[in-house]
Amino acid sequence: MKIKDVEIKVGITKANIRFYEKEGLISPERNDENNYREYSERDVEQLERVKVLRVLGVPICDIRELQKGTITLDTVMTHRLKTIQDEEKNLEAVRRVCENLKQCHLPYDAVSETILEEEDRSWGEQLAKVLKEDITKETLTPNQFSKNLTLMLSWGYLLCAAVSFFFGNFMLSYAGKFSIPEKIAGLPVSMDHSFPFAASYETIFFLPFIITVACYIIMYWSANIKILLVVFHISALNLSPIIASVYMLIIGIINFQEPVNITLSGMHLTIFWLLVAIYVTVLYMLSKIFKNFFQKALHVITTAVIYTALMTLLASALDCPLLVTFIGFFLFTLFIGLNWFHAYQVSQGRSRYYAVTEGCRIMNLFGTAFNMKGLTTPTYVQR
Repeated sequence: MKIKDVEIKVGITKANIRFYEKEGLISPERNDENNYREYSERDVEQLERVKVLRVLGVPICDIRELQKGTITLDTVMTHRLKTIQDEEKNLEAVRRVCENLKQCHLPYDAVSETILEEEDRSWGEQLAKVLKEDITKETLTPNQFSKNLTLMLSWGYLLCAAVSFFFGNFMLSYAGKFSIPEKIAGLPVSMDHSFPFAASYETIFFLPFIITVACYIIMYWSANIKILLVVFHISALNLSPIIASVYMLIIGIINFQEPVNITLSGMHLTIFWLLVAIYVTVLYMLSKIFKNFFQKALHVITTAVIYTALMTLLASALDCPLLVTFIGFFLFTLFIGLNWFHAYQVSQGRSRYYAVTEGCRIMNLFGTAFNMKGLTTPTYVQR
C-alpha cells in the first residue's frame, strides 16, 4: 500500500512515517517499476505498536531495542514507570509553587528565583530540561530549512573558492612532487608496483581524506551545535584540496594509459566553486518559485543536467577543460540536489539544528555517503 493509505490507516502523518523509517523501525520494500515505497501489513502493525509506545512516552531507542529483542517490554515499562515517578515529583513541586503564587496574588514584577524551593534539587533538572527544549524545539518550515541550508552551503563553497584562489596553483603543481615512503614502495603489493602512475599522488590525497573521515567521526558523535559548525568550516576548507588531489589522481590514471594535455589552474577551481555556490542559490530560488520543486527527484536531476550544460558552454568560452568541467559540474550538482531533496522530505517540523547537521553532511563527502544516526540526530525528535 502507498504512504497515503498508511497515513489514514494508522493515523499518523507522512513526516512521522518517514522519520520512523529513517530510524529503522520499519523497512518498506521498493517497487521495481517506479521505485516507490510499498508498505506491507507488517509495516502497518509495527507503526501501530510504535504509535502506542510513543503515546506512553517510550523513547525511540527503546522501541528499536524491543524490535531487536535485546530488551523485554517489562524492562521498558519498569524504566518508564521510574521516569514517570521522577516527573510526578517535579510536577508536584511545580504545583506547590503555582498554588502559592495564585494565593499570594503576586504581580509579574515580583517573580524571582526566591519563590522556588531551594532545597528541592528537581528545580535544577527541570531548568536544564526546559533550556534544552527551548533550543532544540525551534522548528522550521520546509522553506526556512531550505533558506538555512542555502546560507550554509553558499558560505561553505565560497570558502572553497577562497582556498582555490590563494592555494589552488600550489595544490595542483605540488601534488605530483610527493611520493610514498621507500619502504612501502619496495613492497611487492605497493602502489608503486601495482599502479606506477599513482605513486606520486598517494600522499597528497591521503591527508585531506583523513581530515574528512575525522570530521565525519566528530559529527557522528557530537550533538554540540558549536562543534558541528567548526567541523563544517573545516570540511569546507578541506574540500578544495580533496577535489584537487582527486583531479591529479585521475589525470595520472589517464596519462598512464595515454598521455593527454589537460591542465587545470587555481583560477579554474575558483570559478568552479563560485558557480557551485551560485547553483545552491538557484536551487533555493526554484524552490521558492515552484512550491513542489523538492517533491520529486526528477526536478532536481533535470536542473542538474541543464545547469551542467550551461556551465560547460561557459567553460568553453573561458578556455576551461571541457571534459573536466562537465564531469565536475554534473557530479556536484547531482550530489547537492539529491541530498537536498532527501533532507527536504523530512524537514517539516525539524529544528534549525537539523539544518546545521544536513549542511555538515553535504559539505562532508564521507558523511553523506554514510548514515548520521549518531548523537547529531536532534534528541527531541528521537524521544
